Amino acid sequence: MPVDENAQCSTYTGRCLCKGVGFTVKGDPNAVFCCYCGDCALGAGGPCQITATYFTPNFTLYDPEGLAKRYIVNNTLSGRSKVKCFCSGCGCTIYTIPATNGEEEIVVRTALMKNGLELFKPTIECYVRNRPSYFSATTTGKQYDLMPLNE
Repeated sequence: MPVDENAQCSTYTGRCLCKGVGFTVKGDPNAVFCCYCGDCALGAGGPCQITATYFTPNFTLYDPEGLAKRYIVNNTLSGRSKVKCFCSGCGCTIYTIPATNGEEEIVVRTALMKNGLELFKPTIECYVRNRPSYFSATTTGKQYDLMPLNE
């Protein structure tokens, strides 16, 4: 599996709402997505979800109480299933593993990291065709009607 050569530069930590499950990521993300697909909107409870993608070796999960559970999301807009890990204590999604790359990459929620929404600005906006008319585009991301791999 690829490992980010800059992984030793920075370390970021995140935690769920109840603080029962946490994680650490090393280095800069491979990409930061702002996704407006239906699954992400439902998961975020808003118009979009902002996530950062890392190579799996740069991610460490902390789950001392065994609260982390997995759920497989099928019938996604991309047509590919994904594994969602969430805290069974508070219900917060911690990460997703898209089926597209096996388990080489892991997708974490930037809002779970301290100042994550400021630190990790979107480089890609996907499913912008689903973006509500009252919601503005990001100023930092390239826009796609679907997922970039689908276009």
